[in-house]
Amino acid sequence: MVSGIPSKLKIWWTGFDLGSQMAIRRRLGCLISLFDIFPDQHLVRALIYFWDLDRVVFKFRYFEMTPTLEEINYFTNLIYQGRGQIIPHSQSGKKFLHYFGLKNAKELRCFENNWVSLDYLYERYGCRDGYKLFKNEFSCTPDHWQTKRPIAFTVALLGILIFPLEHGKISTCICSVARALFEEVDGAQLTLAPMILAEIFRALGKCKRGETSFFEGCNLILQIWAMEHFYQRPNMVDICFSESNKIVSFYDRTKRFVSPVGINDWYEFLASRTGDQIQWKYSLLPNSKKAYIRCRRLYYIELIGLKCLQPYAPLRVLRQFGQKQIIPLQANMSVSEVQFGPNFIVPRSRQVLDEWNDIDTMDIGDSQAGGTPEYHAWLREDRGNTDHSPKGEQGFEDIGTTIWVRNFRLRDTVVTPKMWHQMQNIVQYLEDAGAGPSSVRISSSYL
Repeated sequence: MVSGIPSKLKIWWTGFDLGSQMAIRRRLGCLISLFDIFPDQHLVRALIYFWDLDRVVFKFRYFEMTPTLEEINYFTNLIYQGRGQIIPHSQSGKKFLHYFGLKNAKELRCFENNWVSLDYLYERYGCRDGYKLFKNEFSCTPDHWQTKRPIAFTVALLGILIFPLEHGKISTCICSVARALFEEVDGAQLTLAPMILAEIFRALGKCKRGETSFFEGCNLILQIWAMEHFYQRPNMVDICFSESNKIVSFYDRTKRFVSPVGINDWYEFLASRTGDQIQWKYSLLPNSKKAYIRCRRLYYIELIGLKCLQPYAPLRVLRQFGQKQIIPLQANMSVSEVQFGPNFIVPRSRQVLDEWNDIDTMDIGDSQAGGTPEYHAWLREDRGNTDHSPKGEQGFEDIGTTIWVRNFRLRDTVVTPKMWHQMQNIVQYLEDAGAGPSSVRISSSYL
């Protein structure tokens, strides 16, 4: 988890000329502005307690939430619609050095484990005279070195702030991501947004399962996302600070928010929230856009992360798009949570990319919408439920479950479908004998 912004990264950025900075911004959007965000590790630690591994959402007492692609775009200006997902590749230390025009440094043991330090990159590519200082280590020309500087900075920023590892290590495989962004092979326009979201989900899952205590996703974006939602405010506040860079204006929008202090205070704050205390839809989230909701084949979307394939279920959080929440279609998403392993083999990569290009969308509304009565009744009982919707359903709503809830929960009936099937013979016997209540039957619409 990022606990502070290294000064060398900031100095490296300010040392670029305007042309190089613009080239980097075209690939990284507003991620540079994360330099000005003070990390709140206690908030992120508290959020982990509420992460639901099966449903891939934060499950609070009265509602569910999750970061969405649209909200990642809202903060970072990283365009994702109409752009392809990035497929990461393994990058050995030898290949990493060769790409950046450096000789094979056998004495550096870190490259044997496929990581590099910020200090190493900064000294050679961050300093303006880095080529002169380490000329004996380079196998490239000064012009080649100059063209690689923005890419080296991108690797460093992504490795330190977006996909962090413990002890400040930077994974060499990030080089394949930076290359994809800068080189755009065959004119393909790619987006970083799905990978950022996938790695946040992966980090939440690993921490929730107790596999690690280090959060390997972008905790800074997760922190901003949460505070924007849990600070309820008039729309006019956001309108007054409506500049295009939402990270820069973040503190202006939330300056009146009295933030809890410490992990225990944050946990109590989050656990006590109700649906009417949430800023469901960001006021400045454009109503003219459409939200990615599900694949045609699946009831969710598969995201390609840096180290994993990760499911994403926006169907469960339609209120964040200004729409009324319904009972969503549900599926077994665990089959889409796959770690790539050391060789970075992305399973079903072609299929995932094809489905990404054929996504079902929904209009982004303009209200702080609630949920249907059926949804609220269903959510109260969905804590341990692992039932899945029938395959092949179209649209967004689990209509069968909605009808059942409407007839057997909203009418104060406590008969579950399983109980009803057990009761059918008894009810039929009583009716045949003229002694049973003929009105006791399961809804024909449900059948």
